[in-house]
Amino acid sequence: MPRAKKTRQSKKTKAKVRPRWTKEEVALLKRLYRTHSNAEIARILGRKVSSVVFKGHRLGLSKGVRRLREMGRENIRRRWEPLQRRSAKKSGSRRRTK
Repeated sequence: MPRAKKTRQSKKTKAKVRPRWTKEEVALLKRLYRTHSNAEIARILGRKVSSVVFKGHRLGLSKGVRRLREMGRENIRRRWEPLQRRSAKKSGSRRRTK
């Protein structure tokens, strides 16, 4: 019985082809970048957050001062709310004894 010839696969894996940015997407990115979070923009455009960040950087876009302040507050809230909930659960479950 003849043996099947083994083909050697290259060590390099095929890179996933990323969709090109259309003119409409770039225009929308420019319009939204200063006032919206990167996550919101990515959701609207159907792209990854890292793609939005990279394209914004390549285009020289920056967030507005007001948006940066909001982002700071959002980050603090995301970090501290879970800690506050945990401490509230712990203090609520403790029973005081005299």
